Amino acid sequence: MRGALLAIALLGLITSTAAAQDESPRRSGIWLNLGFGWGSSDFNCDGCTTDRESGVTAQFAVGGTISPQFLIGMESNAWYKEKGGDKRLIGTSFAAAAYYYPSAEGNLFLKGGVGLASYLFDNGSLTDDQGIGLLGGVGYDLPISDKVSITPVATFQYGIMGDANGAQGVTQNVISIGAAFTLH
Repeated sequence: MRGALLAIALLGLITSTAAAQDESPRRSGIWLNLGFGWGSSDFNCDGCTTDRESGVTAQFAVGGTISPQFLIGMESNAWYKEKGGDKRLIGTSFAAAAYYYPSAEGNLFLKGGVGLASYLFDNGSLTDDQGIGLLGGVGYDLPISDKVSITPVATFQYGIMGDANGAQGVTQNVISIGAAFTLH
């Protein structure tokens, strides 16, 4: 609940900043994005399920601009929670990602990618694995200058691990909302 309230307050702050700005970012060259937020994760396998859990999220992305409407790059997303000495880290470790802006002057974008998903559980002994990761999302660049934006973003990650560590049909997913600083 505290994470949801923080996200709402952050979006309110971002919205008020956007109202003061009426320019779109100038997308060109290399770009960089670093953000944090809150998310909900789910981890399942054949014959086992877990309850969705909330935790903190982080995002890092870097890439190049193909056109004012199309960017490509590498994105990494992670969800983390520590509870009772148990540590859990789930995410899309590395994904080739594409970002599409429906309008060259607009700030709204859609993103999608495919890459490596991973998890790491530490409860005194380590359990980890990797598999195929998919990600999708939507975001909005709120310019604070012609080269810097605050970017609220919602991301969905899905990992397919297959058979891992004695479990079969292992999958994971994370739904997250957060904000990032984007340098264009």
